[in-house]
Amino acid sequence: MSETPRARVMPHNEDAEKAVLGAVLLNANCLQTAMEYVSPSDFYHTGHRTLFAEFIAYSDSAPLKTLDLVSIIDFLKVRGQIAACGGVSYISSLTESVSTTASVAVHAQIIHALSLRRQFIQLANEFSVSGFDESEEIIKLIDESETRLSRLAQGTNDVNKDVSVGLYVSQALVNLRERMEGKDSGNLETGFDRLDQMTDGGFHPTDFIIIAARPSIGKTAFAISIIQNMISAPRSYKIAFFSLEMSGIQVSQRLISGVSRVPLKKIRSAAFAGQKDRDFNHVISAAQRLFDTQLFILDTPNMKLSEIRASARRLKREKGVQAIFIDYIGLIDAEMPAASKKFEQVSEISKALKSLARELEIPVVVLCQVSREAEGEKNEPQLNNLRDSGAIEQDADMVMFLHRNRKVDQEKLVKDQKGDISLQPTKVIVAKQRNGETGEFFVGFKPNTASFESLADGAWNV
Repeated sequence: MSETPRARVMPHNEDAEKAVLGAVLLNANCLQTAMEYVSPSDFYHTGHRTLFAEFIAYSDSAPLKTLDLVSIIDFLKVRGQIAACGGVSYISSLTESVSTTASVAVHAQIIHALSLRRQFIQLANEFSVSGFDESEEIIKLIDESETRLSRLAQGTNDVNKDVSVGLYVSQALVNLRERMEGKDSGNLETGFDRLDQMTDGGFHPTDFIIIAARPSIGKTAFAISIIQNMISAPRSYKIAFFSLEMSGIQVSQRLISGVSRVPLKKIRSAAFAGQKDRDFNHVISAAQRLFDTQLFILDTPNMKLSEIRASARRLKREKGVQAIFIDYIGLIDAEMPAASKKFEQVSEISKALKSLARELEIPVVVLCQVSREAEGEKNEPQLNNLRDSGAIEQDADMVMFLHRNRKVDQEKLVKDQKGDISLQPTKVIVAKQRNGETGEFFVGFKPNTASFESLADGAWNV
């Protein structure tokens, strides 16, 4: 008869925990050093966890008083925590575990690493239980698992962990100095000068950005034009494009048309006079330039929300993508019960994509349609016209609308960069920007290539 396997003890280091607590009792300055690496929840033993929390409570309540053995024991007696921390004799013995207080940082890092290991084991056990539950869809389970593991890897699994404002103030000052010195701010330039000016340098990390318009106004074309600017030299950003409406080949044809300036219709119909055709050579040159860029296109129709999130994490991890574009929000499967209302599904998707932008620390740009109230030629779209959900307006850090009349007024056409009169002025309305100005400006839509270009300064107020 086989023996019942004994439960394995979770990873921990009792000596390291004693050494950190003892160092604090010997030198109050060690508390601040230890707190840079550990929180009370990182300690394995309940008594050690309670005692470290009491150290912090004492320091907060009496910042001008010295934290030493006598004062902390008196503090614990008043709060009725002596027994919970192991008793007076045990607390007094902790200083015997310290050879030098200079090692407190090393010991604190050991404690934190083992805490992460325990949390990893706990998550793995939970994943195992969930895996056996066949009522849960496996892709959704994987997505949720990746989210939790990502938080653990970033040290944010403890959602109740408090961080002093001083840390963020310091980071803000470092960022400010770097920008003053001309170093990379982390923002992604869009290639549209007026938009970059209004956004203080382009799209910002963690931003959830909406590009919305009526059908056939060109929201996809505008997004692809921004992508084209971003992936081309000198920017050469790494971009992922989730194209749920068009195939990867169709997206590539638009990019080739935009870069080569050869009409999209000519490319799609292969209407060239042979390999010596000048336009054909322009197409080949554009294709070579695009081949060397780092644009990743995922063209699976009706992708599930969990699939998008999982793919985005993989692309960030393996390819280092710096921004994600999704065309468009109405085609994402929210993986909710069929009876769920559309606005509930869109709200869930909106919240999840905002969370994804923060998790990956990159801008997530999502295309969206507007409701029928903004369908009139003269009716400019507004925030309340975002289709299916007011949650999009609430979650988004930035909302841009495109607007122009569908009927082309030949007198209002302007010249493109080649001098050809072919650009249709299109108004870009920045209706919301959480951390910047709102306003409007004009860009030029070129129907032949289904692309947008910046307009000359004088044309911004067409």
